[in-house]
Amino acid sequence: MWYDTYIKINIRSAVYMEWSQLQKFKVAAQEENFSRAAELLDTSQPFLSQSIRRLEDELGYTLFDREGKRIFLNDSGRIFLQTVLQMEELMSNTQLRLEELNNISHPEVSLFVSSASTLLPELLLYLRKRNPKIRYKIRQWKGSNEIVEDDIQILPGPIGRMPALSFQEKNVSDKNTGDEILLIEEIHLALPQEHVLLQKEEITMNDLRLQEFIMLNDSWTLGKAIQQEFHRQLFTPKNIILVDNPNMMREFQKSRIGIAFVPSISWHYFAGNEIVLRPVADFSLSRMVHLRTKPRRYLTEEQKECIRGIREFFSEKRRQYHSQ
Repeated sequence: MWYDTYIKINIRSAVYMEWSQLQKFKVAAQEENFSRAAELLDTSQPFLSQSIRRLEDELGYTLFDREGKRIFLNDSGRIFLQTVLQMEELMSNTQLRLEELNNISHPEVSLFVSSASTLLPELLLYLRKRNPKIRYKIRQWKGSNEIVEDDIQILPGPIGRMPALSFQEKNVSDKNTGDEILLIEEIHLALPQEHVLLQKEEITMNDLRLQEFIMLNDSWTLGKAIQQEFHRQLFTPKNIILVDNPNMMREFQKSRIGIAFVPSISWHYFAGNEIVLRPVADFSLSRMVHLRTKPRRYLTEEQKECIRGIREFFSEKRRQYHSQ
C-alpha cells in the first residue's frame, strides 16, 4: 500500500522522508537494479538514483554497494529494508483494522501457491463453494529477488527420509514464520497403467535400473532431493530426462515417456486412471506442504475464512487418501 505521508525517524538528528521514498528504496532493494526498479515504479532511472542518494544522505549511511549497473544491499541496507517492511506491515495492519471497524469489507484475498499446485483448481472450487463472495488473486511464480507479500501462501516444506507422521495429529505450526503443516506425503513411483512392474508384489530400486526417468531438475526442492537419494543409494538408471517445471513432467508422464517419483497425495489423480502410484520398498522420501501467513500481519475476516477453508480441504484430502 502507498501512504502519502511524512515519517520522522530519529537517527542522530530528526530525519524527514516521504513514504514514497521508502517504497522506491524497497523496490530497488528487491530488484538490485535501478533501471528495472525505475520501470516498475514508472519513473526515470536518474530520478530514482537521486531519490536513493537523498535517502542515504538523510540517514547518514550508504545502503547499497554499487558495481556498474548492479546494486547490492550492504549491511546497513539490509537493516533498513527490514525496518521499511515492518513499517509497511504496521501501516497496512492499521488501515485494515480501521476499515474493518468502520464496516468496510475486503472481499479479495491474494494466494501464492508454489506447492501441491495440481490440487489448485479443486481447492479454488472448494473455497468458492464455502464463500462465493470472496474474490481470489492467485500466483504461482515469483522473481528470484521478489519478496512475496501475498496474504496466504502454500509452500513446499522439507523433503527427507522421514517417517510419515500420523495424519490424525493436530497440524504443527511455527509461531516465528507463521508456517503450518498442511500435508506430509510419501514420494511414490508413478507408473503407466499396464507397466510390467505393476505385476510385482514389491518393487525395489534394483528393479528400476533399466527404466527411463522423468525428473525435475535440481532447482526444484523435489528434484534435488530425489537426485540426492539416487546418489546416496549409488543408483544410476538407464536414462534421466530433466525438466524445469512440474506441468511438463506431468505431460510427459501422461504420454508414457518415462516413469517418475512423485508426491503420493497431491499428485494422486493427476492423470486419472492412466497412471498408478506404488511405493518402492527401499525408497523412503517424504515431503511437507506448508501453509504460511505473516505472523504479525492483521488478518481480515475473509482471509481467516480462506485459511479455515484451506485447512479443511487438505484435511479432507488426507482422510480420502488414507481411507482407500
